[in-house]
Formats: sequence, C-alpha cells, structure tokens
Amino acid sequence: MSRVAPSVRYLCGALSALWLLGGLAHAACSRPIVVPVAPTGFSVIVKDNQVSGAFPEALRELGRQYGCQFIFPVVPRARSTYMFLNSGESDLLLPASRSEERDRQAEFVPMMKLKMALISRRHSPVRSSSVAELLAHPEWRGAVVRSYVFGNEYNSLIERLDAQHRISYVAAPLMVARMMKVGRVDFTVVAPTIFFSSLSEDAALASFAGEVQVATLDGLPPAESGIYLSQKSLSAADRDILRQLLRQAAKGTVWKWFQHYYPPEIAAYAMRPH
Repeated sequence: MSRVAPSVRYLCGALSALWLLGGLAHAACSRPIVVPVAPTGFSVIVKDNQVSGAFPEALRELGRQYGCQFIFPVVPRARSTYMFLNSGESDLLLPASRSEERDRQAEFVPMMKLKMALISRRHSPVRSSSVAELLAHPEWRGAVVRSYVFGNEYNSLIERLDAQHRISYVAAPLMVARMMKVGRVDFTVVAPTIFFSSLSEDAALASFAGEVQVATLDGLPPAESGIYLSQKSLSAADRDILRQLLRQAAKGTVWKWFQHYYPPEIAAYAMRPH
C-alpha cells in the first residue's frame, strides 16, 4: 500500500463529512475526487504546499457547478503517474499527453495541443531542424523528465536517444533547466510552455529564458494535452459526471485559465483544439 494512501483516505473522509455538514449531501460526485499533482509550469503550481495553476483552477470552477470536490495531493510526477495507472489511488491524471499505453487503461479528454521543440543554449553547438539531424549528432547530450510522454513520435525519439546513451532522466522540468544552465547537458526536447513556465519556480533561473534557443523539429508533431479519466478508481456514475465536466472544461474553461496564467509569448506555443 502506498505511503500516501492513508492521508488521501483521511482527506476524502474529512471532506465528505464537511459536505454533509454544509448541506451538500446531494453533490453530483459521490465522494471527493483525488487528483495527485506535481509542479508543471503554470499548468500546475505548487507553492507552500498550496496548489493552483490553469488545470486545478479550471476543475475548481467547474466543480462548483457540477457539485464535485477535488483534492490535490502533491507528489513527484512519476508517483502521480504510478498512482493513476498502477495502484488505482488517483481519479484523474493531469496535465497529461496522450499515448497508446495510457489509452488502453484510461479515457482521454483533450484540452489543447502543445508544440514540441528542441531547446538548447544559444552558445551551444546544438543546431537541428529535424529528428534525423538530432539523432545524427551523438556528441550532444540531453535531459528529459522521466515520466513525460508526448505521443508516439516523441516517445520513439527519446527511446532512440536513450539507446545512444545520450539522455539523462530527472524528476522535474526545473531540474532540466538547471542542468542546461551549468552545462551538464546541451539540450532538452519538450513543450516550450512547460520549459519556460518552470523557470518561474527558481529565482536563479529568471533570466535563463534569454539564454536559450527554440527550434521545432521535422518529424515531431504537436502533442495532445489534456486530462485522463480513470477506469479503475471511479464508479460508473462518478465517471459519467466527470466526463461531462471535463468535456465542458475542454470547451473553453481550461483555455481561459491557461491564458490567465501564461504570458502571451509562452501561450503562443499552445493551440486550442477545434
């Protein structure tokens, strides 16, 4: 049993009791919805153990309309993925990019598309306009967040870079930026929205955005980003309610909060789905 499970169960029980005391016994969701999160740029912000950002705020707004309460345990990103896909302790996975493996276990609701790019320091030798060109330079070393998936093409690229022994894996995008700044790695491949917004988490990296260059790669399409709905942890009734809520979020609520948190120059790397 996970070490976080008792605290999650306690929170669920406490919140359920508060609902009853507050006259919310007929809330649409039968229990609080558990959404483990890790810092992810401005999409999920964790400060002093308080959770905000585009995705949590969108859920809170719609939760008030649908009668659903969301709780956000803070865990490492890899742990949140494990809790969702493996241990069944998580009801939603967000923000999440779509993959075939995840589709076999959960239901995906797209919110936007994120442009993917090669990000490197301006003075580094890294210059590439395609996946093939990047793979042809084994002397360039990169770093990526271990649990990130951004579609089949991205996953294949990382696997091939790993096979060339060129990739270091870290727990969070901020760690990638720190490694790039001190010269331990030459590049990363990620959504620029995630990379640039993560810099706000460390004052020492505030000016680092001006030291990097961004290049899109032929062979690496935009990745669908959204929210996965568990088929393990939720009752059929709660899953139906949350599916409606998430589809409503996709119609504009998440995008509204995304634009609220992200500066225009960073939001430009995202596209609202049509």
